[in-house]
Amino acid sequence: MKLVYARRAVRRLADIADYVRERNPGAADEVERAIRETAELLRRHPFVGRSVRPEVRIFAVPRMPYLIYYQVDERREVVTIVTLRHAAQDRLA
Repeated sequence: MKLVYARRAVRRLADIADYVRERNPGAADEVERAIRETAELLRRHPFVGRSVRPEVRIFAVPRMPYLIYYQVDERREVVTIVTLRHAAQDRLA
């Protein structure tokens, strides 16, 4: 399947990296890498996450407090990363 990031997800990834970089510059690249690697896992295994509402799935980044919200379009063979959240944030509204 093809992996696509929605604009919102791209902004959130940049926001997360900036936030971490301000507090721990050495960890920012690792956090971003872990999120991208997890997204790549979702490309290969799109149904590993749990469904949280129709057409939206969620998967936690291993060993990190971040959640990836995504959609799977089997017909087009596309996994779209919708947004990213810190696990302590409110659920996707």
